Amino acid sequence: MNPQPHSRPRRSRIPHAILFRVLVFVCAITSVGSADAPPPDEFTQKITAELESKSPEAAVLFRQANEAREREDHVAAAKLYGQVRTLVPTFDHAVRRQAGEILAMGNREMAIQLGRQAVTMDRSAENLTGLAKILSTASGTATPTRQELAESVNVAREAVQLKPKDIYANVALCYAALNYGDIDLARAQITVLMEIAPTSPEPHLLNAFLALDAGRFDDARHALGHAREFGLPAEQYDRMLAALAKAEPVPVGKYVRIASIVLAVWLGLFLFLFAAGVVLSSAALRASRIVPVTPDGKVVGLDAFLRRLYRTVLWLSCGYYFASLPVIALIVVGGAGAIIYASFAIGQIPVKLLVIVAIVAFATISAMVRSLLIRRREGAPGVALDLGSQPKLRAVLDEVAATIGTRPVDSVYLTPGTDVAVMERGGLAKQFVGVRERCLVLGLGALDGMRLRPFKAILGHEYGHFSNRDTAGGGFALAVRRSLLTMAGNLAKGGAASWFNPAWLFLNGFHRVFLRISQGASRLQEVLADRWAAFAYGSAAFESGLCHVIDSSVRFDSHANATLKEVIEAKQPLGNLYSYKPTSPPSEKVLEQAVRAALTAKPSPYDSHPDPMSRICMIRDLAAPGVETAPDDDDCVWSLFDDREALEQRMTAEVRDNLARQHRIRLASA
Repeated sequence: MNPQPHSRPRRSRIPHAILFRVLVFVCAITSVGSADAPPPDEFTQKITAELESKSPEAAVLFRQANEAREREDHVAAAKLYGQVRTLVPTFDHAVRRQAGEILAMGNREMAIQLGRQAVTMDRSAENLTGLAKILSTASGTATPTRQELAESVNVAREAVQLKPKDIYANVALCYAALNYGDIDLARAQITVLMEIAPTSPEPHLLNAFLALDAGRFDDARHALGHAREFGLPAEQYDRMLAALAKAEPVPVGKYVRIASIVLAVWLGLFLFLFAAGVVLSSAALRASRIVPVTPDGKVVGLDAFLRRLYRTVLWLSCGYYFASLPVIALIVVGGAGAIIYASFAIGQIPVKLLVIVAIVAFATISAMVRSLLIRRREGAPGVALDLGSQPKLRAVLDEVAATIGTRPVDSVYLTPGTDVAVMERGGLAKQFVGVRERCLVLGLGALDGMRLRPFKAILGHEYGHFSNRDTAGGGFALAVRRSLLTMAGNLAKGGAASWFNPAWLFLNGFHRVFLRISQGASRLQEVLADRWAAFAYGSAAFESGLCHVIDSSVRFDSHANATLKEVIEAKQPLGNLYSYKPTSPPSEKVLEQAVRAALTAKPSPYDSHPDPMSRICMIRDLAAPGVETAPDDDDCVWSLFDDREALEQRMTAEVRDNLARQHRIRLASA
């Protein structure tokens, strides 16, 4: 069967470059590549069952290949489909799908060969649809010839004759007709698609192309709006709008010029704040390498000067953020008003576009207001530990506080991982009167194998933050961070998190500048807290404790991942995550390599801590002996707790609860 193309196709009137760009978008969002009967999941299950009856081993490989295709791992998918073909040479579905993956890899010639082979094996609508798509699609540097485009129309027509109401076959024929330039045939197929799949994005998307071909840009946008309404991904929708914008030049008015000037001013201020963060970060790093005169971690001299500078720049950044919000609101509202006014002035009212503009403007203003008014409740950072039942731990906490010269923590919160941190809880009223709750967050995963003196040094580091008042204040910066995250989340929920939204652009830019400044201040705080720990308990003890925490983090994560993977797959109960012995634990060599990688990780300007090796070098330079050794310095940290098993089981219960709440995976206790 070899039907001929339409005898006198009406060719496209728009430039070929625009035609090619739009067709690439059509190819990217439609489902032609799969060439499977709807719904794809049921079709895949059906053919997998047929394959399993022939070769269970091939069925397993076919499922793996389908999974690789879903995550767009084309190399792995093509290889697995090839293995299926080797086991069951007559399974044409593997041949067709392998052809699609090889086309995505850029080897169009081989894809065509495989597509023809699938059709030879079974001249089904699915195989014909797949071949038509391959013949009419460019890949890499290879583009379809005129003869191949004509053949793609013939092949797609045959697929439609076999399955007249199959959406994929009809889309393939329309796509082939558009590539071939037969607009009349494409319009006829769009009519068919509107009858068989009116709530699918494909016919509306193709209608947008035809409107563009006729120069009706408003109709094209209207059709794109319908496609978006019926499932067109937002990213592809934005790209199509960008293509329309390039095809229809928009005059730059005075409001655009004003916006450009404002954007330039903002960019200049961004660059100033960014440069200030870079300079301060470099100066803080140099100052941290200077051994202090006094044997403690008190903030004096250059350190105090840098802290004041950091605080000043951070406050300027915060003030700049809140002062910019009204300006952004004016730009968003003014821009929306300008677009609406221009539409009426031109005489053409694109209702869909105006609705989108209004929604984005409303969502943006609403997100800004909510980010300023809505506050999040302060939750507990972990599971509260009754210090009254742990007198040894309470005594060590008080001893380290006395050594550092600060007030001890009021509460200890346990977490399942390897976190060790301090914080203060309470509102502004408690902050002003100085009665905020001091908290220690302690991860059980960091305690195994740690000795008491390094543990005291780690606590000395955390108490150093209290002594330097790192946890006090900071409400302004915290309010900015909360506002940033809240506004970004609300913009995303409202569908206004787009590149054309000035508020979204501002959030992205300011967030990076703010992070660089605030994290730089945090790195300086960490260096000063390190000094407290080293001078209190010795450089060697703190280095040992720091390395132990890093080592424990790597090992515990590997152990937890291996354990959870094993018990979830085997549906086993989990009573104690920490004492569980997985059957396939990570090798010691792999763990050692991971630990070395963590210790030697390169620093980032956005890290809240200096890189580990820099900290270790600075600690060694101090050469601090610390307080006199105690008889229990080599005791295990777990000796401070009365019931290790109960605590580990409690944290394991937290892990089980998190799995159930976040991933809907329920594990029984032992």
